[in-house]
Parts: sequence; C-alpha cells; structure tokens
Amino acid sequence: MTDQPPAQHSSPTPNPMPGHPPYPPHAHPAPFNTYAILALIFGAMVFPPLGIYFGNKAKGQIAQTGERGVELATAGVVVGWIFTILYGLFFVVWCGMIAVLLGSA
Repeated sequence: MTDQPPAQHSSPTPNPMPGHPPYPPHAHPAPFNTYAILALIFGAMVFPPLGIYFGNKAKGQIAQTGERGVELATAGVVVGWIFTILYGLFFVVWCGMIAVLLGSA
C-alpha cells in the first residue's frame, strides 16, 4: 500500500457556449434627477427664477443620492440667471420708456 490518497475523478462541467465566457450582467444606469430636468425646462422656457431654485435643489439631492443630471442642473442655474437678468433689464427699460412717455405728455 502507498500513502497517497485515492485520486478523485470529477467530470468537467459543461460550458453552455464552449470557448466563450458568459456575458456579465447588465448594470442599469442611475435615473435622472427630476429637479434637474425641471431646472432646465423652467430656466429656459417658463420662469427663470424657478430654474435657479430647482437647479440648486437638484445639485443637493444628486450629491446625496448619486443620481444623474448634475449637468442639467448646472445648465438650468446658468440659463435661469441669464434669462432672469435679461428679463430684469427688459423690465427696467420698459419702465423707463413708460416714464418718458408719461413725462412728455
């Protein structure tokens, strides 16, 4: 007799596709933050100060939850500030024109 343990013969497990490893599972990307989408929509088309508010709120939520959309939130804040300034200047010029028209009458 020898001191070697008996040899174990195991049958090889069949690979479903010989020669190719299986595909890794597909990871779904994180969803977009709703406030980031609203920031861009409100900042560009509806009411720019709300775009600024929603953009800042979205940035805070994205930092906590890890959602996507920080670019949308930043764009909403920037566009919101630009349109708010333009609307403010338009309002000041409009009031000046009204004052000139009422003063000349």
